[in-house]
Amino acid sequence: MTKILLFGEPLIRISPLDATSIGDHVASSTYFGGSEINIACNLQALGISTKVFTALPANEIGDRFLTFLKQHQIDTSSICRLGDRIGLYYLENGFGCRQSEVFYDRKHTSISQIRPNMLDMDSLFQGISHFHFSGITVAIGQEVRTLLLLLLEEAKRLGIIVSMDLNLRTKMISVLEAKYEFSKFARFADYCFGIDPLMIDDQNLEMFPRDRASLKEVENRMRQLKEAYGFKAIFHTLRSSDEQDKNVYQAYALGERFEESVQLKTAVYQRVGSGDAFISGALYQLLHHSSLKTSIDFAVASATLKCTLPGDHLSTPAASIEKLLENAQDIIR
Repeated sequence: MTKILLFGEPLIRISPLDATSIGDHVASSTYFGGSEINIACNLQALGISTKVFTALPANEIGDRFLTFLKQHQIDTSSICRLGDRIGLYYLENGFGCRQSEVFYDRKHTSISQIRPNMLDMDSLFQGISHFHFSGITVAIGQEVRTLLLLLLEEAKRLGIIVSMDLNLRTKMISVLEAKYEFSKFARFADYCFGIDPLMIDDQNLEMFPRDRASLKEVENRMRQLKEAYGFKAIFHTLRSSDEQDKNVYQAYALGERFEESVQLKTAVYQRVGSGDAFISGALYQLLHHSSLKTSIDFAVASATLKCTLPGDHLSTPAASIEKLLENAQDIIR
């Protein structure tokens, strides 16, 4: 039986419509999400059973978020109801040369109120085959890190496969602190998504220049990290824009050998959640014991498809993603 446990913070995103800025009387849309929540929704659509461990306030907003999770058939049996608030973030969508910008309001949220004595490890890990977390969860604060460490120790004791996404949010944690903290938790991971911020040694405190690095330099970085942390596989994504301002998406994976994915491009409707869609696609294939090449091709297709849709998650069956790989006109091989 395959079932993934995800530990992370639920978030509500507020975005002004029509790429406008936040202000008085500005029409906006709200979306339920959060990295691990998005991945759980995506995996459920792909037919993979998921369970989310987090906390929601025992109020009407918490009830509505819980209903949202249940609508996606996510196992919510271990969600704590405590604290006073769900994290918020405001996203101003960019346009043309104007970049998108994010503003966080996520301090003192419910997930930070969970204490170690509230954990029922037997119930939490019952039927679980895989555990996933992100660097965003690590960045929330020390209380959450303490919980995460306990969960990872239990997962490894039980022989459960662990994956980590290194998504760095510099408005939540500095690069230097992230280097130290992410490196501690990455040692528990079997699969790592991303190549920074991790330390190869005590002197490796600068971010890897991924935007300027050659493919060979990227491959060498991945090999160094795989050896240093003992990963079964490590993944790296490359996103850019072409001359028609289309999003170009490609990925690399290193397991027993270095693999390069197909390259897909598309006009972008909304980029939010595309990284989570990539991870969901890769995990889906890995859980089906597919090759790394198949895994990253499917993951790139999943991420590219997400760029064409609104919202934070991708509720799309595997057949639709596979069709994109088979029929897309913008595949560059």
